[in-house]
Amino acid sequence: MRIRTVTNIDFGSDDNLLFLGFHGFGNDETEMIRIIEALYDGSDHEPNYMSFRGTYSRPFIGNNHWYPDGCSTEERRRECHDVGDAVIELLRSPSYVRFRKVLIGFSQGGYLSYRMALEHPDSFDAAILMSPSFKGEEGSAPVTGRTRFALCYGREDRTIPATDQHTPHGPNSSRPAISRISSIPAWAMASALTFCSVQFGCSSGKYFGKASRYCFGVNP
Repeated sequence: MRIRTVTNIDFGSDDNLLFLGFHGFGNDETEMIRIIEALYDGSDHEPNYMSFRGTYSRPFIGNNHWYPDGCSTEERRRECHDVGDAVIELLRSPSYVRFRKVLIGFSQGGYLSYRMALEHPDSFDAAILMSPSFKGEEGSAPVTGRTRFALCYGREDRTIPATDQHTPHGPNSSRPAISRISSIPAWAMASALTFCSVQFGCSSGKYFGKASRYCFGVNP
């Protein structure tokens, strides 16, 4: 599999936080670069990131996606599995060993990030999932390992139905794969970096979009 990414990493910096960005349907790697850079707006240094381009392009229309819109759950899982394996292979380079790795994905990229954390439970320190759909994941296995989650949806989200915003549950269990340990339903000026600040001590920044509700989760 060919992986396309824009990389901005200071290997000589003391900042060992590395964002791994995955955009939504019909966009490209610049979408996540704007979001990641907004997290550091007002700080005195740049973020380290790798922002990936979707593996499928849209002929004539332009831009990219990770799996066909409307495909089956198994097809989505298969596409995410292949991308996840390729990213893990890339991160095996000694150059990336010292970094704490944070998945950050929007829409399709959020679902992809979830599947990567599910299949590679000890590879990522955190995952920020913005407006993913969990359709078809009701019977998925619980997420294990050390990954911490921030699950985010816009209050005016008309694309992802409320039923598909529910976190998936493991088989024979009522416990969600991504447990919600607190809910902040109307945090109008929230920032995803708040999560990173608590977990990793990185600098504060501005919120990059519409007001969202944030559910900070740990593994069951």
